[in-house]
Amino acid sequence: MLDKYFFIPIITCMSASMIDNAKGMLTGLAIGDALGMVCEFEQPGTFPYVDEMRAGGPFNLPKGYWTDDTSMALCLAESLLNNGGYDSYDVMGNFTRWRNEGYLSSTGFCFDCGGQIQAAIRDFESDKSAWVAKDTPRTESAGNGAIMRLAPVVLAAFKHRSEKDILAMVRLSARETHYSFEAEAGAEVFAALLIRAMKANGNKTKVADIDSLSTGNLFDDIWRRVRQPQELNTSGYIIHSLQVAWWAFQTYDSFRDGMLAVVNLGGDSDTNGAIYGQLAGAFYGYEAIPTTWRHDLYDEANITKKAELLYLMDSCEILVSRFEIDKLPPTRQ
Repeated sequence: MLDKYFFIPIITCMSASMIDNAKGMLTGLAIGDALGMVCEFEQPGTFPYVDEMRAGGPFNLPKGYWTDDTSMALCLAESLLNNGGYDSYDVMGNFTRWRNEGYLSSTGFCFDCGGQIQAAIRDFESDKSAWVAKDTPRTESAGNGAIMRLAPVVLAAFKHRSEKDILAMVRLSARETHYSFEAEAGAEVFAALLIRAMKANGNKTKVADIDSLSTGNLFDDIWRRVRQPQELNTSGYIIHSLQVAWWAFQTYDSFRDGMLAVVNLGGDSDTNGAIYGQLAGAFYGYEAIPTTWRHDLYDEANITKKAELLYLMDSCEILVSRFEIDKLPPTRQ
């Protein structure tokens, strides 16, 4: 029930504009997911051109229904709102409920759960109070699942935390399911773009100005590769998805046109749509998303309200981390 969250905001013209961007970020995620699901795993030219919400896809979903990308984002949003901050154990608990019970799924059951995420949830289930030691080996796998669900973290921390603090929370969010240096750095790059998109006021040049947020050589290398792709690839690799989203954002001048370019590439179209949707939604805002798409989106009112509540949170910081690298003891048992 949304009425359990108590916020009494004073809305100004500026904050109203920012709320529109906040709603655009999370709703854009779900819109891209729902548009892209119908041609997921397909090759370009092998499916009818997508320009509206449709039923179908590999999971035979009704029109406007979304997949794992949005479910995991809502699991994350629910945890942040319930706890007033980031509780690593609670986040993973919600992900586990989604995998096992269909919690916050559009269909009432879990589907389209990626391999890295499945493995992370299984590890968590084996000992839900475990403390992940800092010498735990990192994986080389860097899937786009680390960023497909990112919007709630950025929205919750946007008003009250420094950009450095936001990136620390973003790294933790990625690490929950993708214990990879590359996945963490890719999430940092994407979060930096989302932060800038929220503040850009219609100026795309400002979105690209993320060098001041660099956290090191890996961040810099990923950002260079995102800006200079050799070719577009629609795999589930985090760099490929960032390249697709950035290409569409830079090439097209509306949420709609960029989104259609992304999802009609096929491949991992739902996740690539969700990633582009976060960036474009944060930049163009909720009202720039086509009305028919918003109308057809399953549970749209709840998603947009969650976005607003996240943005209006009084504070958001890391409360508990499962990872020794964060130097926060696991107080939640």
